[in-house]
Amino acid sequence: MISWEKARHVAFTLAAGVAGSLSLHALGTPAAWLTGSMLTVSALALAGLPVYMPVIVRQVVFLMLGVSIGSGFTPAIMENVARWPISIGILGVTVVFVILGSAAFLILYGKWSRATALFASVPGALSYVVAMSLRSSADTRLVVVAQMLRIVALLAVLPSLITLSVAADRLPVPQVSGYLGVLVEAAVGGVIGYLLEKRNFPAGMLFGGMVSGAILHLSGGLVGSMPPGFLIPCQLLLGCTIGVRFIGTRISFLLQAFVPSMGSFLIALLISAVGAVVVASTLGLPFGQVIVAFAPGGIEAMTILAFVLGLDPAFVATHQLVRFLGLSLLLPVIVKYYLRDPAI
Repeated sequence: MISWEKARHVAFTLAAGVAGSLSLHALGTPAAWLTGSMLTVSALALAGLPVYMPVIVRQVVFLMLGVSIGSGFTPAIMENVARWPISIGILGVTVVFVILGSAAFLILYGKWSRATALFASVPGALSYVVAMSLRSSADTRLVVVAQMLRIVALLAVLPSLITLSVAADRLPVPQVSGYLGVLVEAAVGGVIGYLLEKRNFPAGMLFGGMVSGAILHLSGGLVGSMPPGFLIPCQLLLGCTIGVRFIGTRISFLLQAFVPSMGSFLIALLISAVGAVVVASTLGLPFGQVIVAFAPGGIEAMTILAFVLGLDPAFVATHQLVRFLGLSLLLPVIVKYYLRDPAI
């Protein structure tokens, strides 16, 4: 049971997130509900103000996001699945170069240790990467700051860049599902997600919602994407959840890590963009859709960004999830045999 004090902190965090989102929405900023809440709550956390979001909120957001992802798996979309193995293969090669390039920059320019540079350079899978870094000689504080700055930078910059440069790539506005149908998807997905979480399946609640949404949409039981009445609160809550991760981070420490982290991020984004160009030109896919799928951010943030920008969420989510699962399986092997960290 949440205490009265924590409840006040949650209310303060949500109010700040809404205020920041409305401000950016008034300015016409893309993905305003996500970006505005994230930037505002991040600033408050860095200032030491009492922001807080309970774990259950994160789980609910992941569940609803999974439902949103599943709604993108329509019969029409699945006709193009045969083309995705090629792009997934190119994504795998891109991820290798992202990690190598980013880590090399952090080691040579930032003078970070090999362990710290490696974990800070792994795209996505933040919770898993942090857990792995705690078992090594890496400076976990630097790992968290670098990973969080990457996500913030992506969500702050990518929507505007895509809107300005590849507006023609946007998909038609999809039909919207009814609220009752979404609640049914969420209920089924919640049960699946709970069972997966009990078995320590990575991103279990997210995957459960995705499976539920995909089954109901592919079977024809439901048609259309998540209505704004659900999607907007999900964006707001996700932004707040990202922002509170900066609790306890000193501004001096953030400034110390800022330049190396941003340099590493730009290298990762450039390499990802090269991979996206190859896929877009080879398969005839919209560049905006591919760059969001390849972007070195978290699956939840990038997928909800695809919804906001009118891109194919099924394509984006599939690539982000494959990368997440691949890294989850291979990272221990990489750490053990290539990093050769004596502390592991």
